[in-house]
Amino acid sequence: MWRSVVVLFALSASCSGLELQSEESTLLNHLSAVVPHGKRLKLKVENLNHPALRWRFNGRPVSEKCEVAIAQSSSTLSCPDMDWSDAGLYEYEAIAADGRREIVLAVDVKVAECTEELAAKQRKVEQRVERVQEECFCSGITDRCRKAANLFRNQIVTNVTESDMVDLKISSDTVEESWSEDSEQESWTYYSLPSSHVGNLLKSYGGFFDFPSNDDGIDEDGPDVILKGKYYTLVHHNRRELLSSEVSRSKIEMTEDDWRQLNGEVVTKSVFMTVLGNVKAFYVKCHQFRLAEPQLMVLDSADWVDRSLGVVTTVEECECRAGYKGMSCESCSRGYYRRHAVGVQGICVSIREKWESLKASHSLKHKYA
Repeated sequence: MWRSVVVLFALSASCSGLELQSEESTLLNHLSAVVPHGKRLKLKVENLNHPALRWRFNGRPVSEKCEVAIAQSSSTLSCPDMDWSDAGLYEYEAIAADGRREIVLAVDVKVAECTEELAAKQRKVEQRVERVQEECFCSGITDRCRKAANLFRNQIVTNVTESDMVDLKISSDTVEESWSEDSEQESWTYYSLPSSHVGNLLKSYGGFFDFPSNDDGIDEDGPDVILKGKYYTLVHHNRRELLSSEVSRSKIEMTEDDWRQLNGEVVTKSVFMTVLGNVKAFYVKCHQFRLAEPQLMVLDSADWVDRSLGVVTTVEECECRAGYKGMSCESCSRGYYRRHAVGVQGICVSIREKWESLKASHSLKHKYA
């Protein structure tokens, strides 16, 4: 009944009190947040279908200073002027008609001094949002782009049970699936994600990929995530914290930051976007021995349908030349075909012009034969 619930945060995440919408949802229904001392915490739950609900703080009714606004299918908790005593567990409890109760959301809130470190996190988010305006990718076709308008957050969700388990041989220049047990080269087991996570993933740029993991520190037995494109293969070694004795989750940003090529080279935006434009394979390190039950892998994306998950501000919209289409001019228009002899992305060539050129060439050959 409550699995479609959506959670939005509005956290005063900098000393100036700028409010942000978080990147979280109840696909991970036990979350954590840090709110600067003296600022506001706002939690909003939408898309609910239930007869009763209530907000709780450490198992008791929330403080009188907190306001609860209830609409037809949503509930918003707003707590201003967060003090040290306001740190704790905020829960959203749904109650069915038969009296059955379920904790739909649990947020472990910490209150901290508004330090330079906390302000730096806010600046990093702002830079991520503005990055798309500073550098156009546009498949190398044009340098005229803008932030795409009217795009909303979507999520591509799959269970690990929907993925194939494959053994990969990883070297400094290739990633190949291993089919022989007699190979001398060491291999590691990965989940190969289904078709929903391959192909054109350009609308995932600037979002996050959330997946189950099982240990802390950097895994020395191969990268956590591998994106394989036609010309480049990118890897991500994730530094994560073990949240409990159960399966923990890792969350990585879908931008060029912290990704590397197989040979260790830094990944530029152009290289990262080139891979996102045509992902051939999406691999995630396999920890199946810790997965007692199916776990979700969640990739942020964007489209024009508002699912109350927030607005997307990190996808570019390019002014494409004739023959090109797509937000980043990544596809050829009807009547054009991709010629890969020029550049990594290739160019879109008019089929009619190519035909006329071939006819003219054929005519000249017969004339001077």
